[in-house]
Amino acid sequence: MRYKINIIVSLLFLLSSYAGFSQVIISGNGEIVATDTANIILQGDWTNNANNTGFTGSAGGVVLFKGSSQQSINGSKSTTFTGMYLKNNAGLKLNSDITVTGNFDLKGGIVDATSSTLLFTGSGKTRYAKKSQHIKGPVSRIGSTIFRYDVGDGTKYAPLKVLSLNTTAKSATITVQYYESAAPGGSNVSAPLVKVSDVEYWNVSSSASGSQSKVDLFWKDGAESGIKSINADSLRFARFDGSNWVDEAATIDAASTISSGDIQINNAISIDNVNVTFGSTNNVANPLPIQLLSFTAQCQEQNVVINWSTATEENNDYFTLLRSEDAAHYEEIATLIGAGNSNTVINYTYTDWNAAGGNFYYMLKQTDYDGKNETFNPIFVNCDNNNKDVELSTIYDNDNIYARLSYAKQGDNYTIVIIDMLGKTIFYKEHIVNSENYLKLPTQTFKPGLYNIVYYNENASERLSSKFIIR
Repeated sequence: MRYKINIIVSLLFLLSSYAGFSQVIISGNGEIVATDTANIILQGDWTNNANNTGFTGSAGGVVLFKGSSQQSINGSKSTTFTGMYLKNNAGLKLNSDITVTGNFDLKGGIVDATSSTLLFTGSGKTRYAKKSQHIKGPVSRIGSTIFRYDVGDGTKYAPLKVLSLNTTAKSATITVQYYESAAPGGSNVSAPLVKVSDVEYWNVSSSASGSQSKVDLFWKDGAESGIKSINADSLRFARFDGSNWVDEAATIDAASTISSGDIQINNAISIDNVNVTFGSTNNVANPLPIQLLSFTAQCQEQNVVINWSTATEENNDYFTLLRSEDAAHYEEIATLIGAGNSNTVINYTYTDWNAAGGNFYYMLKQTDYDGKNETFNPIFVNCDNNNKDVELSTIYDNDNIYARLSYAKQGDNYTIVIIDMLGKTIFYKEHIVNSENYLKLPTQTFKPGLYNIVYYNENASERLSSKFIIR
């Protein structure tokens, strides 16, 4: 079924039954009032620019978003929906605030709420959420009962539940957002914790100071969350107190498996503005991936020195270091053996000798003994030495001379000549500076004596020379 009708409402419009539209635009003094169990089926966008509420939904009706490309909710006026239904694999983008007082059924597609407010009130809630259909971005709710926030990052579903709210929290707006990134301050842990997740965390905040509740964390894909054990001695609930990650007494649901499950704290905590995630107290049966403390790169003349440190490692076979000039295409430049299992800080270093002046991105990948791997976010280093003079240095080993240009820019053109002590040119070569710093020049046919190697730049405005002796 395809709907060709655009409804543009600037006056009162009563809707008492089912109706389908390609898009809805409400403006001026316009208002759609749905009565009985009237449903709106929409293939396009919803825009509410009304001077008043713009829309009044029926108690048993829904607005069904059923397009074939991403739909959006727009406008200067926030819309309150009594019921919503998303059945669009391309998803729904919220460009303006909405409130949902009834069920929001997720039957296909991601709800992108990253640039708006999605608020549930009363009995409003989401249903049928999973990996391919959940809410990306913050979700808010006002209510006094148990509520599950069906949040994720658009590709990963990671719900969180609040329960046992105190009096303050019951009337406050509680907001939850999921982040698929290392928990902030992850290296600051208090005993008995030895580490916290470096792949995900949640933030819970309240509009009213003094709000408290219990919190239940879920993992829906153990591999994505790094869950390798559900033993209470290894998997813990971690809360950031502003300075350190601390362990909260919690219970792992009896039905949990490594693939999916949840862990719920036993006592209410402050949810004024708190980060929570999975933690571990056991480095042997550690349920979390390798914890990377730092990953840095520093220019040293024409080289780049890359350093990284790990706080703990489990079954770590090796690291792979990759380099890119555009942050899109990476090449492997080194492999370093990992420590296997460790609960002490280990420092690694590697010097990239083939990094001529320029800008570079470096990325680190870690591989376990079982072949599973994890890639960390890339780092950037600027080695564009525009303000430094180019330098020439040579090393001679009786068979070859190795000439090196320091601080030269990639792509610069040079002419290389070697002159003997009589002033005769015995070698000539055009050279374009690339990622190779050293140029190897054979000298086996040279007679003993003093020689001068000279580099000229493209317009001969720069002359660099260095002498060497063949004995």
